Amino acid sequence: MAKETIQSVERTFQVIELLAEKGAMGVREIGHETGLHSTVVHRVLGTLVDLGYAGQEEETGKYLLTYKMLAVGNSIQERNSVVKLAHPYLAALSEECKETVHFVERAGTNIRYIDKITPSANMFATGSHVGLEFPLAGTAVGKAILSKLSEAEVKAVWDDSRIVQYTPNTICDLDRLLTELKDTRKTGFAYDMEEREAGLFCVGVSVPDYKGDYVYGISISAPLARMQEERLEEVKKHLWETRERIIGVIGKKKNG
Repeated sequence: MAKETIQSVERTFQVIELLAEKGAMGVREIGHETGLHSTVVHRVLGTLVDLGYAGQEEETGKYLLTYKMLAVGNSIQERNSVVKLAHPYLAALSEECKETVHFVERAGTNIRYIDKITPSANMFATGSHVGLEFPLAGTAVGKAILSKLSEAEVKAVWDDSRIVQYTPNTICDLDRLLTELKDTRKTGFAYDMEEREAGLFCVGVSVPDYKGDYVYGISISAPLARMQEERLEEVKKHLWETRERIIGVIGKKKNG
């Protein structure tokens, strides 16, 4: 975090991020979670309500974010040239494999979903949405990005990360992570075998930007039972081909 911050802005975003994560909350709940005094929380919420970014439930009196906040996020996504360029290829991959496809960017020690495509024929729902963040080490696509870093850099990311055990399979041991990354460096593919959601399997690859920095990634998510042997190999083939196509439009530095 920058040394010089505007305290009121910092507090406002503490509240916004908490409401985005938890949903409707009361003033005391917000104060407890953020450490802010109730008076401060009231002021922040009052401002957000006046501006139309938050509302208050009549029955409970709790506060929640409105769709105006979602509209801001959607406008960012619509104007993100990388997402616009990659989206047609991601959509084609999703329809081809009949599975959910995610496009992510690195956000410090996390990955952040910046696009998600679910095919019309897929009835399997994943607990993800655009804007959601997870630790790099906790997802297939995050591990694919980590594989492009040195061991010292991976350790630094690990030390700064908030390690959460989502399932019994979640990686909570650095040595286990380093072992997996060795295999990913050889093959280019990283995996999540029920590490974040029970029954969910993901395979991911990293994608460089125009400077050659590995800040993006693509993953395919599906029920574990559907991603076995021959089908997994077919999905990986399509995933890699899509990666190469996207690199062709966002990963090559243009002259001038």
